[in-house]
Amino acid sequence: MFSTQLALSLHLEKSKEMTNKENNTLTQAAMKYGTQLGILWIAAFAAYIVSLANPEMSVIFLTMLVASPIYAGYLGIRYRKRECGNRLGFMSSWSLMIIIYICAAVLAAIACYVYFRFMDNGLALSAFKEQIDIYQTMEIGEEMKKAFADTYNILANMSASDICIQYFLSNIFVSTFLAPLTAFVVYKK
Repeated sequence: MFSTQLALSLHLEKSKEMTNKENNTLTQAAMKYGTQLGILWIAAFAAYIVSLANPEMSVIFLTMLVASPIYAGYLGIRYRKRECGNRLGFMSSWSLMIIIYICAAVLAAIACYVYFRFMDNGLALSAFKEQIDIYQTMEIGEEMKKAFADTYNILANMSASDICIQYFLSNIFVSTFLAPLTAFVVYKK
């Protein structure tokens, strides 16, 4: 009786350690892959900033934007094949994708802050103002013109940290929808 209890307790301890080890591996891989995705998001952010002055660059920005969830899915599948023996449950893959997207969002928000705090000097805002002026000359409704003017006024009054927080929160919001979708692609019973 005692040996059965001892064996059972040792088995439970071993399975706890295995779960902790698997969680550590998942977290470490997710942070590494989140850094890679974050670098892609930073490049997309840079392409967006450049596209404000050079509209042809918006194609590169949009391509990177569309490629982000595809790349995240690829990273998740790579984790499943390398670390999990090509088997990963939905909840584990969802956890993996959530951590990947959060790490990417944090990294991109830091880059956004650095850009707007130290490098921009009003460049993005003036480029945005030029685009609004172009739209103002077009025949659009007065409501749209007022909306553009209001948007410009809001952006002009935002600090670098406000922009950074807004950027981070919008990335997290979009990620809440992307994480289960990419997790569905990644998981395999």
